[in-house]
Amino acid sequence: MESQEVHNEYFEGKEADHPLQEMVDFSEEETQLAASAEELQLDEHEGIDDADAELSTPAASYEGLNRPELLDVLAKLLDEKPAQDLKGEVEAIKVAFYKKLTLEQELLRREHTEQGGSADDFVPPSDDGLEARLKELFARYKKMRADLAARMEQERESNLAKKLAIIEELKHLLERQDDFNAVFSDFKQLQSRWRAIGAVPQPKQKEIWDVYNYNVEKFYDVVKINKELRELDFKKNFELKQLLCEKTEELLLRDDVVKAFRELQKYHEQWRDIGPVAAEFREPLWERFKNATSQINKKHTDYFEQLKVEQQNNFQLKQALCEKAEELLVAPPTQMKEWNEKTQLLLDLQKMWKTIGAAPRKESSKIFHRFRVACNAFFDNRRTFFSEQKAELHHNLQQKLELCAQAELLSESNDWKKTTDELVNLQTQWKKIGAVPHKQSEVVWRRFRTACNKFFDRKKEHFATQDARYDENLKKKDALIEEIKSFAATDNPADNLSAIKDFQHRWTEIGYVPMKHKERLQKSYRAAIDALFDALHVSAADRQLIDFKTRMASSVKGDKAQISHEREKLQQHLRHLENDIQLWENNIGFFARSKNAEKLVQEVKNNIEKARRDVAVVMQKIKLLDGNKI
Repeated sequence: MESQEVHNEYFEGKEADHPLQEMVDFSEEETQLAASAEELQLDEHEGIDDADAELSTPAASYEGLNRPELLDVLAKLLDEKPAQDLKGEVEAIKVAFYKKLTLEQELLRREHTEQGGSADDFVPPSDDGLEARLKELFARYKKMRADLAARMEQERESNLAKKLAIIEELKHLLERQDDFNAVFSDFKQLQSRWRAIGAVPQPKQKEIWDVYNYNVEKFYDVVKINKELRELDFKKNFELKQLLCEKTEELLLRDDVVKAFRELQKYHEQWRDIGPVAAEFREPLWERFKNATSQINKKHTDYFEQLKVEQQNNFQLKQALCEKAEELLVAPPTQMKEWNEKTQLLLDLQKMWKTIGAAPRKESSKIFHRFRVACNAFFDNRRTFFSEQKAELHHNLQQKLELCAQAELLSESNDWKKTTDELVNLQTQWKKIGAVPHKQSEVVWRRFRTACNKFFDRKKEHFATQDARYDENLKKKDALIEEIKSFAATDNPADNLSAIKDFQHRWTEIGYVPMKHKERLQKSYRAAIDALFDALHVSAADRQLIDFKTRMASSVKGDKAQISHEREKLQQHLRHLENDIQLWENNIGFFARSKNAEKLVQEVKNNIEKARRDVAVVMQKIKLLDGNKI
């Protein structure tokens, strides 16, 4: 019985290869860096109080517009709104513009690399003029702000002159000796005019306020004002300044220290515009206001100092990530598995980069460029590797498709032993072939596996039914052996020989038995037949002829090709015997001349005699074949 040790589970697992992975999306960071280019930045010291400084129009508000439409909107805004009302919208349009530009360029870059180009070699198409127009519009916006800043500076100088004039009037008011009510009325008018005047140049702001405040307090101290009126005015000023103290102290609770600091500046403007309070409250109230102011200023300073430290730390962290990314460029991998492992490492570095905050502004663009260059170089190398592997993957696919076709042909075979060996060989070849394109991997694997399964399932079913037949044959051969042992010979030699031939014929016709019983049965059968031959005094030569005729009768069965093949084997055996006889006869003459060679000569003679008997038997077998008497 054939061995069925080979199974479909020949493979440890189905093959797998990995598709290319994409880089982490850095388009937002690229957009911010592009939008913060030097020529698109405002002068930090232009001294304009933007009406929308606290509000920022989100770039998402413009997502539905393309780049030309964004520029049209910006141009219209510049025509219709004053410069101090535009900052939020200009920034939003600028970011939205570069977001769309970055996306367009990224799509073109991917198309370039997918066609085999390098990301570093990618050059965006020639400028369509839109970015240049954006910069022209932004330059116009900056010019509007510069003109506004110049007008504001002129206005501040004018305001300074006006306030100096009021101070002079206030000094003269101190010298007047006419009706108190008239003097006090003029004083209140001077205060109203002072408050109505706008800001003065920053360097002069504190100085002029100190002079004004000194003269206001002196007015209250020197001029003989009605006590009740004076106290009422002091009380009102006290309440206003006390309210400012409370508002300032509330700013200490704000999380947004920058916004709190900005709000504080407005409170200081209001403080300066409020008149004096009673002498006993002036210092304590000022100390309270100044103390809260100092704390807010410290928080503001600490915030930016901490921000500076954090940005420097972020810069160092990003430098470390750059170094790790650049290390991956040393000795590029040569195996797909290693490429996938290093790709995952780089993707992890990119994800880490996204979690790190901003670096110092002067370093931000350079460090980001360094990191992207390393990432692009890595993915260019990876893309080159996989491009080179692509041809090999398709070659492997063709090899595996050929194995599939062979396996499908073999799946219908009934030659169980030979086909099993051939399928095992195909499976071994399959394991030696490398990966195939990812999309085809599962398909070709299932096709091959299905073909193998079909054959092995048929083989299993076949041997399941054959086992029952083998057990039946075992019983038949055991019974035949017993029949041979119990055979009683007659007086007619021809009948006895005919019975032996019948036993032999029946034995060969029974067929296979379970492997574990084969040797035992063969020994028992041979012993029973030999015992029968001995009992009938059949010679060894006759036994050979009887065995030969029985075997030929069951295997050849008139097959001319088989008969020719068997005759050729006998002819070769005959030539071998004749050559041995000639060699031994020649050796007898040589041995006869030597002393004490009788025993050796006799042994050679015995060999010659046996060989001649074998020659006679072989010639009789050939004669039987030639006469077709099998």
